[in-house]
Amino acid sequence: MSVIDHQVWLYIGTYAETQEAGIHVAIMNQNTGELKLVSHVKGVENPSYLALSEDATHLYAASEKDEGEVLAYSIDSEHALHLLDRKPTGGGAPCYVQLTPDGRYLLAANYTGANASSFPVNEDGSLGDRSGNVQHEGKGTYPERQDAAHTHSIVPSLDGSIAYVSDLGQDIVAAYHLGEDGSLTEAGSTSLPSAAGPRHLVFHPNGQLAYGINELDSTVTAYFRNVETGVLEILNTVSTLPKDFDEENTGGDIRLSLCGRYVYASNRGHDSIVQYAIDQEAGTVSVVEWVHVKGRTPRNFAVVPGGYVLVCNQDSGNIVQFAADPETGRLTPTGHELTVDRPVCLMADMNEVED
Repeated sequence: MSVIDHQVWLYIGTYAETQEAGIHVAIMNQNTGELKLVSHVKGVENPSYLALSEDATHLYAASEKDEGEVLAYSIDSEHALHLLDRKPTGGGAPCYVQLTPDGRYLLAANYTGANASSFPVNEDGSLGDRSGNVQHEGKGTYPERQDAAHTHSIVPSLDGSIAYVSDLGQDIVAAYHLGEDGSLTEAGSTSLPSAAGPRHLVFHPNGQLAYGINELDSTVTAYFRNVETGVLEILNTVSTLPKDFDEENTGGDIRLSLCGRYVYASNRGHDSIVQYAIDQEAGTVSVVEWVHVKGRTPRNFAVVPGGYVLVCNQDSGNIVQFAADPETGRLTPTGHELTVDRPVCLMADMNEVED
């Protein structure tokens, strides 16, 4: 009996000029791991972060430029992208977008604008005008990177009631109530150690645990979500680096394994993925091992059903595939990779994937 080849569709964001290929479409054979570029679109400057709708019929991109924009694309039956519209974010260098769990709003964070916003998603997938906006002001103790507030991501809770903004410039993770009308109102904040530089955040499938990567001091922090206030409480913080590494490094991205037992984080400088084990009772993390990414500057990576992790190496221009052991979570390079200029984000269509 023949084995059916299941194709996983991939969408790749890059740093690119408007006239260059900005967003790439690729496929991965789930059975063999083989990767292949299929198409691309131009016309958007620095589409550095992407968000894919749950049904994979629409893709959203942050255009990371001085006068930031978010763009909405429809995805046709052949997986080609068609621009629907674009909206200003009201700030500079938007570097993160994510849809709310119900798909009703797109959330965006502007790094240099130091603001985070919400946009209603229309029935056809296009975007309405901003419905919510929060402006951060302040600075931290690291002169070169914390001269002002820098909102680096905005992540909704799994129930969609709270949006969490990681502010690299102020060393805080701010919590905002996300209203039915898309409004954002302050709920509280969590302070991190000086010059930590919180960057990205992911939630555990139980909805109460969260894990964040801190860019400036190369650490990962485990959090517990306060049931009453929604504010995150720190459980423990662990370095992303081996003790004998003393060269320059910044934290990149953070993801959970599909089983919920492990956390992965990327190091830009050490050029590795560090794996942590989650204590299933305490929620804290401890290091398992480091794996070299076979490239330079792993800014972003994706955990894909079928047992794969795909790493975007920005400065070496390659996307490297690893196989994740279903029991131990350990990563092993498969030998498959893609060549893409300045890849910085990857989203996978999970709808046709079989575990």
